[in-house]
Amino acid sequence: MTAYDLFFKKNRKEKECYFSEVCKDIKDENGNIIKWKLRPLETSEEEEIREEAMENEKGKLKLNMKKYLEKLITASVVYPNLYNADLQDSYNTKTPEELLKQIVNTPGEYSALAKLVQEKNGFNSLKESIEEAKN
Repeated sequence: MTAYDLFFKKNRKEKECYFSEVCKDIKDENGNIIKWKLRPLETSEEEEIREEAMENEKGKLKLNMKKYLEKLITASVVYPNLYNADLQDSYNTKTPEELLKQIVNTPGEYSALAKLVQEKNGFNSLKESIEEAKN
């Protein structure tokens, strides 16, 4: 095998889902905090999210960071299914992003989730995420 062969897809390590206790007040019947299942995104998915979060402000494109993070987190969540209509109805929401904020309604927990998702997607800090998204 040559060094070049190492770049073939078959030699690439698959990205794995990860689990996190996101909301301390959502517990099972035994009192255990329910773990959420999340996944790292592909570069093309992140690029699409970034494009959706761009806004035209006085003739210049600007990243709406709030919208960007909402969409980044929402796309990363596997469980619970934020696209489930029954779950959305139970919180009287219409979008996965609205549902996310209703379920994770403690600011510190939301910030911790945002940080975790950014780290798992290769961003070391919010500042670096902003700079990366601008390019």
